[in-house]
Formats: sequence, structure tokens, C-alpha cells
Amino acid sequence: MTQLASSPNAAATDAVRCPISGRPAHFYCRKPPADYYITEGLGLIFQKEIPTVAQMAAYAEEQYAAGAYKDYAAAAPLKIATFHRRLQLLQDLGAKGRLLDVGCSVGFLIEAALERGFDARGIEFSREAVALAKPEIQKRITIGDVNALRERDPEPFDAVVAFDIIEHTQDPVAFLTEIRQILRPGGWLMLATPDTGHWLRHVMRSRWPMLQPMQHTFLFSRPAMRLALEKAGFENIGVRAADKTLTLDYLLAQLRLHNPLLTAGYRLLSPLLPRALRQRNFAVNISEQLAYAQRQP
Repeated sequence: MTQLASSPNAAATDAVRCPISGRPAHFYCRKPPADYYITEGLGLIFQKEIPTVAQMAAYAEEQYAAGAYKDYAAAAPLKIATFHRRLQLLQDLGAKGRLLDVGCSVGFLIEAALERGFDARGIEFSREAVALAKPEIQKRITIGDVNALRERDPEPFDAVVAFDIIEHTQDPVAFLTEIRQILRPGGWLMLATPDTGHWLRHVMRSRWPMLQPMQHTFLFSRPAMRLALEKAGFENIGVRAADKTLTLDYLLAQLRLHNPLLTAGYRLLSPLLPRALRQRNFAVNISEQLAYAQRQP
């Protein structure tokens, strides 16, 4: 059972400090096996004891082997529509040329970026995901991390996107610093990640679907995201709400692991709803933020 007040396992909470700001943090909730803490006045939510990279990778591969990426791949039109809107914003900022998608999954953003004139590449650790990419897209994907990419393609990038990635990291500022190092001076970074300042987090508290112990180690408010980018040396920072193109059927399917009661209720009611309504595309913010920042010379 999740807890929202003090926890008997969270003794000496005054000793817990935010790993990004250094400010005091207090116990937020327990989502087994994790204790989540929240930074006072900043809104960063983080795990007190972070799972190891090996533990997180094993969990992710288990989920992917069970078909998680097949659901993602089946939603190609929704994903590509979302990526086109985000790429438009990146182009409005002046980005063009070589683009890298960090955590590119099955390569949908690469497809959209190529359509928009970018020379797009991707990096992805899961072979299960890359295997679902189109053959011509697979050739543009490096399997591994940024170090593996540098060995294969040392030329810097004009733009880097990293959607739904930073919340999985062991050290967010180190991750951002590493990205900055592969950007050209003047290049742009764009991130999407959950937003702890969103009203859904305040209403749902410990039932907020973004609290995923074996996946999400750091969850940012907009001020916390801005601070992390500043610490990594970025400038011209902007943070705003992020929306995604979804359908009702797809949204409720994604919530089945984290809110089974809501999913079960929708299954009972969905036969009463017109099919066209259930499968109509709409753009919605599901408690996420979009951040962009520039590397200066």
C-alpha cells in the first residue's frame, strides 16, 4: 500500500537532500520497492535508492519481450503526429541539419524528421525496439549509448531530441552534460518528460501513473528541469506543456498497468460509446512538459 505521510522506513528524513539542488527533501510516498522523496520548494520527485542500471535494463527488456513495443509500433500514426508538432517547434527555433533522437525506440521520430529535411539518426539500447523499425530506418540507428554513438559517428549534431528518457537516468545533470558535448555550438536540445507540477499529480498523489519504480528515477517540475539544464551549461531555456496525439482506446490501454480500476471501468462503458469517438485523434497534455535549450559557444 502506498503511503503519503511519514514512513517508518523513512527515518531521519532531514538528512535526505535533493541530488540536483542540494535542498532538503521529505518523504513523498512508497511505491514498492521504492521510496519517493520530493524536494521542498522545487518539486523534484526522486527515488531515495535508485535501482541499478542492470536492474532497470532487465525490467525494461522483460516488458519489451512481453510486447510493450508492439503496442507502441501499432500506434504509429499517433506517435508520428505528435513528433511532427514537436519538430515544427524545433524548426521554429532555427534547428536544421544533423539531428539525433536519443532513445529512438522503433524510429518514428526519425521518419518524421527525414520528411522535414533533417539528416536524422537515432540511438536505442533495445534490440527488440530496433527490430520493429523499417529497414531503411534501422540503418540510421546505433544500438547502445552515447559512447557507442561517438565511436560510430563522432561528428557533432545540430539538434538532439530525448523524449521520455531523462526520467530513467541515474544522474540527470550528467546525462544532459553528455548530450551538450555532442551538440555543435548553437545546437538545440529538446526534451519531453513528466511534469510534477501538473494538476493530475496533485489530485492522484501516489496513484499518479508516472510513479514507476523500476523505470522512473527522477520526475521534474518545470523549475527543476530549468535548473538541471542550467547546471549542465545550457542557455536560452524554455519549458512548456507537452501534448500527445491519442485516442481514448489507446490512452486507457496505456493505463491498464497503473490504474486497472479505471481501465476496467472503461471496458465496461466503451461498448456504449461510438467507435468513431473512441478512435478519434485528439491532442492532450497527460501531465508532461516539453523543454528546449541551446548550447552556446
